[in-house]
Amino acid sequence: MSDHSFTSMPIDHADEDGIRFGRTLIQTVAGKLAAQPVDAIACPANRRGVMGAGAAGAVRLAGGMEVEREAMAAAPLTMGTAVATTSGDLAARGVRVIFHAVVSDRLGAPTREDIVQQATTDLLRLADRQRVRALALPPIGAGLGPGRLPTARVWELMIEEIVAYLRRFTSRLERIILVTRFPDEAEEVTRLLRVAREHWWGLR
Repeated sequence: MSDHSFTSMPIDHADEDGIRFGRTLIQTVAGKLAAQPVDAIACPANRRGVMGAGAAGAVRLAGGMEVEREAMAAAPLTMGTAVATTSGDLAARGVRVIFHAVVSDRLGAPTREDIVQQATTDLLRLADRQRVRALALPPIGAGLGPGRLPTARVWELMIEEIVAYLRRFTSRLERIILVTRFPDEAEEVTRLLRVAREHWWGLR
């Protein structure tokens, strides 16, 4: 696989650079989570706050060990919730807070659909309380192997919760970036957003 797959590449979608849900513009990008131009980043977490591989590991590498130490200091974390920590070295890039969405009991353990949904909604509430304007999200709780949720299903769950949240509340969030690893995944996520905009947003 070429390095090009991991370069930040906005995908062409509605409104040229995103799909709007009320005041919030949702964009899809294939790239690195920690490289997004946002003031907050979310990553999956376990109840101990240990940041292993995947998105959490990448955030730890970019932000420094103090991010993990802060999350672990708040343990045991509650499943289906989100906690905020400082951003460590990522502050130099404009990221001021990292949200840890607690979706597994221990490092590498599988999660459930309802937990992904709860954690997604809780981190959006927390982002609003923290007055976040731009938030980057990976597929929280996705993984490979027995009992793990497929990435495509996690995106479906997260988009449902994001749209439901934005319908219910007047959010401070001006921009949400859904960060994928590959361009074809980004195209599918953009399709899901279009469907959500067409079929769910107008419902009252």
